[in-house]
Amino acid sequence: MATQREVIGLVASECNSFAEQFFAANCHRFSDLEGPDVAKNEQKAEWFDVFKRFEAEAELTMQNALFLWGLVQAKTFQEEFVEEATQCAVLDDFLSLTDYPAFVKRMYREIQQKREQDAKLAEDKPRLRKRQDSLRPDTPMGNLETQQKLSELDQRLAALEAERNSLLVERRKLVGREVHATTSQTLKHQIELQRYKEDVGLD
Repeated sequence: MATQREVIGLVASECNSFAEQFFAANCHRFSDLEGPDVAKNEQKAEWFDVFKRFEAEAELTMQNALFLWGLVQAKTFQEEFVEEATQCAVLDDFLSLTDYPAFVKRMYREIQQKREQDAKLAEDKPRLRKRQDSLRPDTPMGNLETQQKLSELDQRLAALEAERNSLLVERRKLVGREVHATTSQTLKHQIELQRYKEDVGLD
């Protein structure tokens, strides 16, 4: 059975994998982005639209990952999960992406990496950098056969969830009920609150 820290790592890995794939798939829309600071650069409406799509799909990805492990019920989280997330901070980067300036900064980083990669490819052509195909990290198990079966199930579920998330975002937008980052924002707030309590000695 996975420890709470391992579960947090797996949730974070799945969320970060989604973010990497989203940024790679959408960085071409930000080709005019001149720097990571939102306040110093002119912003295009299309960029904010891409951010809103990210925010919605990230929310559903977070919900799915937490639901997979039975960690959330009605926007409250297991106390042990929040305490562990407070200590290891592996979800912080992903949760920060629900703020537009952090999103733009990350997109700029993706663009810079792509430009560097393209320049390198122009130099030594044949090698392409391959991104991981895995949508969900493997859950460590004692039995290799069980781990393999679990991995196959997880990859199929992750692919279905990714497609479902994309379709849900589109459908909800069409019916005027957009997805908001409530789970991600609530978890971010609970982690910050727990850190505050620890800093002032209330825990």
